[in-house]
Order: sequence, then structure tokens, then C-alpha cells
Amino acid sequence: MIKYDKEQNLMVELLEVQRPLPIDIIQEYDHKKVMKDVKKIIETLTDNYFYQVAYQEFLKYEIDDNLKMVILEDPEFQKRPFSNTRIKDDTTFKYFTKTDYRNSIELCELLIKRIKDSYNNLDEIERFIIYNFELANTQEYKDESFCAYNGIHKDKYYLSKKSAYIKMAIQLGLTIEEDMDKSMREIMLKYIDKNMIKTFSC
Repeated sequence: MIKYDKEQNLMVELLEVQRPLPIDIIQEYDHKKVMKDVKKIIETLTDNYFYQVAYQEFLKYEIDDNLKMVILEDPEFQKRPFSNTRIKDDTTFKYFTKTDYRNSIELCELLIKRIKDSYNNLDEIERFIIYNFELANTQEYKDESFCAYNGIHKDKYYLSKKSAYIKMAIQLGLTIEEDMDKSMREIMLKYIDKNMIKTFSC
């Protein structure tokens, strides 16, 4: 439950573990690689903001009292598009370079909107974990201090942490290669299984 004390400090001990990914799904991903990919894409977000000086109003965000990301836009500001290329909403951001973002304000906008949506889809404890480790100006908690302060067992905490990063990565399309490999493995296993049955039944 998201609550604040009289000094308007977030009461971290009340944050709930609601719907983390099941352990069997978490184990399908290399969570260290996933964390690295999410960190990299959020660093890209920061780089975009400082590089696109003329368009910073379109790339501002804040975390509100419900730990939700809110994009701060200036409706009076008219932007000039950098490119004629319209980028689809199903973009996988893993494959874009700094130059791509620096040449397209539309790509920068799409990234921040997708990060906002994927972050806001997390459970409250997952949102706080991403906020603490990736979005806050200063990291208030380390893993151990968070477990102690929140009164959560370390296994449950690490499950939520892995779940938070994997959920974000899936929504941002950062795991597309792993997901395709997994799908191909499943198709091949079904094909092999089916054909082995046919062979033995002949």
C-alpha cells in the first residue's frame, strides 16, 4: 500500500508484493542480462533529454505520489520533426543507437512513452525497485537495507526485483531474441516429439 508519513516520506514498509512473475518464467531469462539491458535503455532516456535541448519539454517526466511515471509536456510548444520516417509503436528499442535518437525526436518521444507505460504496469514494490535503482537522482536503498527496512524476506525481494526488470524488458521488446529462441525451441520439440511418435508407431 502506497502511503506517506507526516513528513511526506514514502512508507516503504507498507509496499506490497502483489503479482510478481512466476519463478518458472523468471528462470527462462538471464536476469543479469535483462537488468543490464534495462539500465542501458534508461541511460539512453537520460542522454536523449540532455542532448535534445530544444525539445526537453517533450522528454520531461516525474514520479508522482503513487509511484507512477508522469510525462510532463508543454502543449504550447510546437516541435519541428527531424525526420520524415514514422516509427511504428511496436518498435524494439534494443537496436537503436545514440545517433538514431539524436536524429529523431519522434523516436525519443516513443521511448519515453513506452518506458512510462511499462513502468506504470509494474506492481507497487516493483515500481519502487525500478525507481530506487534506475530513476531516482540518488539511490536511497541498497538491496540489504531495503529488505531490512521493508521487513521482506530476501528471497521474496529478489523475486520481485527480477520480476520488475523482466516485466519492463518484455514490454520494451528487449527480450525479443530470447522469446523467439524459446518459441523456436518449443516448435522444434513439438515437431520432434510428433515425428518420433510417428516413427515408433510404424
